[in-house]
Amino acid sequence: MAVLTKITVVKAVRRAYGPEHADKVAPKLPEHIDLDDPADVAVLFKLGLTPDGLFNALGGEL
Repeated sequence: MAVLTKITVVKAVRRAYGPEHADKVAPKLPEHIDLDDPADVAVLFKLGLTPDGLFNALGGEL
C-alpha cells in the first residue's frame, strides 16, 4: 500500500474518529507507518486502527 507519516495518520484519525482518539494515539505512533510492515500494522491494531480504515479515512488517497 504505502508508507504514511505520523502527521498524515493523526489527521486521518482526527477526521474519522474525532480529536480525542487522535490525541490518544498520536504519542504511540512511530514517525512513519508502513502499511505493508506487519509490525507497523500490529501497532495500528493495538490502537484500534486498521490499514483499510486509514485508507478510507484518507478518502482512498494512498
